[in-house]
Amino acid sequence: MTVRSDMLRMALLGGVALTVITTGAAADELAILKAQLAALENQVDSIQPAPVPAPTGSSLLRYERGHGGNTWGLDAVRDSVNINDNSGFTIAITPTADLPAPVAEVTVYGYAAGHVAYDFDQSLGTASSFKASNLSADGADDIGDHVSLSHRRSRFGIKSKVDTGIGRIRTRLEFDASLGTDIDDSDATDTAGAGSTRIRSRHAVGHWDMTRDWTLSVGQWWFTAALLPIGVSTVDSAGALLTHSRRPQVRLSYSDGPLSWAVAMENPSFESETNMPNIAGYLQYDISGGHRFIVTGEVADWEPEGEDNLGWAVQAGANINLVDVATLTAGFGYGEGLLTQKFVFEESFDNVEAGGDPLEALAFLVGLSVELSETASFNTMFSYVEALAEQDGNEEEQVYKVHANVMWRPVKQMRMGWEVIWARKQFEEGQAEDGVRATFATWFFF
Repeated sequence: MTVRSDMLRMALLGGVALTVITTGAAADELAILKAQLAALENQVDSIQPAPVPAPTGSSLLRYERGHGGNTWGLDAVRDSVNINDNSGFTIAITPTADLPAPVAEVTVYGYAAGHVAYDFDQSLGTASSFKASNLSADGADDIGDHVSLSHRRSRFGIKSKVDTGIGRIRTRLEFDASLGTDIDDSDATDTAGAGSTRIRSRHAVGHWDMTRDWTLSVGQWWFTAALLPIGVSTVDSAGALLTHSRRPQVRLSYSDGPLSWAVAMENPSFESETNMPNIAGYLQYDISGGHRFIVTGEVADWEPEGEDNLGWAVQAGANINLVDVATLTAGFGYGEGLLTQKFVFEESFDNVEAGGDPLEALAFLVGLSVELSETASFNTMFSYVEALAEQDGNEEEQVYKVHANVMWRPVKQMRMGWEVIWARKQFEEGQAEDGVRATFATWFFF
């Protein structure tokens, strides 16, 4: 009995030992399996899908708000109220291969604008364009207070730039509704008809950046000899008396750091037998700290009534930055025939003196622009034009003009402006006539 008990005890002990050994081996295998699973998970997480190569000739098309890379452009300070690089939308085409930057960008932009003007005692032009030339010596045009509204400064434009094997090509097409009349006026003489609106081409120009410094421009663009960087923003589209517009031209420009200059042939200003183009140019230099200086000049063939002569104009201007919160601006112009014909936005002056020679005249402006906040500014400007000789047909001798306004941009897609304009026309016989306008405008950018 004792022997059997001992044998049974030994068998049980052996079974327990075998069970313990087997369980330990299974636990070791489970630990190894868990470690292998963890390593596999890490490998899966680290694996990135291999990029699929794009077919030859394919590109990446990207859409974005704003002007993208099409913020280039030589624009007039007077026109800056109408410019908003955050408006519109840009479509950019980028190669997926070697070049990370877009090689082609097309920007569509524009805005709807409305002007409301209140003229005291008389009508002084359309709601968007004040003209001192409407002032008469005897007050014959005094018809009482006058209110006018206009949408004619609304714009639509397209910009593009494309990188090619011979340099960058840039284009700009811009239109507004400036032609026609705003109201149904039975006395309207515009060929578009009373109460009608026609689309007008403002800019239609192409630029070829042949090298980093040299650019060839062909088409309708800003006057080459205009003082584009001089002046302040105005609610009224006419701006200062010494101003500028656009004309068909062929221009060669050079720019290297702070120095830039250009020379151009522009559409003739005067009728002549030779019909020679105007020759214009400018030289501009920027100084660190926000200061800028510019001089311009232009000559034109002049043959009124068969007389061989020369019309010309020279101008100079400067912008002085005042501790980054204000800018003092000033410009001066002098010439014969061409100054009043092309660079003075008034119909008060003839281009011909009483003796038949080109009219000698001078003009200047001085202004101040103050940044009130990131979204608001105050701008004021005084401008003056004087005929230095007796004119052939007109009696106007001097014109004065003052602008004062506040601009506010509550959001990127909207701008508002309030402005007061005063003008005086001085006549040769000592008479003078004043005009005052209060105007308000809103721009809605898309």
